[in-house]
Amino acid sequence: MLLSHCEPCSTSSGSRLAIPLLLAGILCGPRAAVGAEAAGPPPVDACALLTKADVEAVYGSIVGEPNGKELGSGPFWVSMCNYDNAHTDAPMLSVGLLVKAHGAADPTQAYADYADALRRELGDVAVSVPVEGLAGPAGWDAETGQLTVFEGPYQIILTAAGRFSGDRRSFGKQIAERVSGRLPKP
Repeated sequence: MLLSHCEPCSTSSGSRLAIPLLLAGILCGPRAAVGAEAAGPPPVDACALLTKADVEAVYGSIVGEPNGKELGSGPFWVSMCNYDNAHTDAPMLSVGLLVKAHGAADPTQAYADYADALRRELGDVAVSVPVEGLAGPAGWDAETGQLTVFEGPYQIILTAAGRFSGDRRSFGKQIAERVSGRLPKP
């Protein structure tokens, strides 16, 4: 079931950003048993959670229209939204959001499972720095510019790439707060 109001468009930076987000979503998919009727939250539209106005306000750069995509159904869905400024004279900026159901009993357990899975697959290089002050357990990876937050039944992954001034982690937290405020409450 597609919920996006976003018109897909093809941009090279948007595609580059979508691949790591998609791989992260697949790597850390819901833990529900295959074949079991697992109840989970309904799909949400990532482009409704992360708006063009949000990206422009936080990063101070004009971006193009969203590039959104939804995959899967039932408890196994992923929604992605990317923004970039490839069509402006400003330094390159690409911001993306991936949102999905995490499938664990609670966000704290989901975060622990996620961190363990990354460590098993990628080694110690995948250890993220815990981030306090968000709606749920969160971790920051400075190398990839990725902030992962577990709130209620949702996992959100925010990624920013490109050249911009300011603290990337702080920008990620500001975006996460905006997105969290729009997540459906179970």
